[in-house]
Amino acid sequence: MSYRNPKYIDTSVQGSFDKLQNTINANVATMAKNQKEQKEKDEAEQNRQILAGTNQSQATITKNANYNTVGNQVTTGKVGNYFSSYPARAAELATELSKTPRPDNYAELQAELNSLNKAPETMKAMLENASSFLNIKDMSDFDPNQNQGAILATQVLNNKAGYTEENGFSYDFRQGEGGSIEMVFSGKGYIPPTKNNKKNTDPNDLVSFKEPYVLNSAGMQQMQDNDQDLLVSTPKMSSKVSSAIKETSVIDGAEFDDNGGFLGGGLINENILSNETTEENFGTKDKPTILNVRSVDRTKVETGLDLAIQEQIQSFINPDYGNDGQARSVWNMRIAKVADATVFNEETAALAFPELAEDKEALKAAWKKGSGTWNYSDDLSEEQIKVFKVMYKKTVVDDIMKKLNSPQYLRQRVSQSQSVGKENLNPKG
Repeated sequence: MSYRNPKYIDTSVQGSFDKLQNTINANVATMAKNQKEQKEKDEAEQNRQILAGTNQSQATITKNANYNTVGNQVTTGKVGNYFSSYPARAAELATELSKTPRPDNYAELQAELNSLNKAPETMKAMLENASSFLNIKDMSDFDPNQNQGAILATQVLNNKAGYTEENGFSYDFRQGEGGSIEMVFSGKGYIPPTKNNKKNTDPNDLVSFKEPYVLNSAGMQQMQDNDQDLLVSTPKMSSKVSSAIKETSVIDGAEFDDNGGFLGGGLINENILSNETTEENFGTKDKPTILNVRSVDRTKVETGLDLAIQEQIQSFINPDYGNDGQARSVWNMRIAKVADATVFNEETAALAFPELAEDKEALKAAWKKGSGTWNYSDDLSEEQIKVFKVMYKKTVVDDIMKKLNSPQYLRQRVSQSQSVGKENLNPKG
């Protein structure tokens, strides 16, 4: 599913969800660069605090329960309250519509009645979509740079310890535009609610919705129809590496687990080995057996993996079908944590920006624009996409090169001009 902000929502029903996004984007556009970066850092830090609240110890959870921090007003009650006035209003409309002659606002009244009649199905679809978008079970590997309102909403909707009405958080329903329904989250509270068996009043632990966070039924349905995500998970690079090995012939006959994870085994494709050799001791220190071992040619490995890696890259950044939300997440949580991605390297940068290779300062500036922490509010820039392509490929190839150079494949690389027994060709090493 794609993170991209929905672009095809009918303006007549886009509702407050989209208006909120437009407000955020407008604010971002008008902020000074340094202020914007500081704001993003502050929000990411508070998001880490929110996410940390989901991993409280059992002892803390038990203590909080004693302080009645878990609210008891459930969604069904809120839905009931929302529809409490509908029957009477429907009766009023039916009465007005049955009058002769027809009232001047007949079409308007009929549209309202139609909206009331459709409301239960609209509410049902909205709750299903909200449950899908906000039901994040494992937040231990979650990028905290995502939309803070949405992250908080996941906690409130799922009634996580501390994110309840008893502790100051709430959500409710209201009518939106064009017959849509809006889900409105608001409130603030201390997380965790208690410390040392006392009510928490530490201002550093105060978590809040900076403004009501609004989800619109029409906006969510459009996102669902377009296979889009509100919040994204972080892909495991190990699974991406395993997939690249499985889809190519770099290692023929490699073994994989039921989830597609690489287990080892198989035979190195001889075409990725160079004629350059290094000496390796296959004996002991006291009785050495020195043999020449062919080196793994990185360029040939890159060539063999290129198609599989490019397909993976496109699955993140292709404008038609790529999940650029996961591109941001995999960058922030995986790639950017490697020094190569954040520390300027002229040779690596030149791969991303060959047109700037002769201008070191321009190259450094472009790399800086493309690296660092990526937010979720702006479109990915040209610099970010170019840096991502280079660093994603480097990350995958680096990992596979380590595997190819590992002890289990060492004997397969012994130069065939030397006398080596079959037992020395065992891929398990």
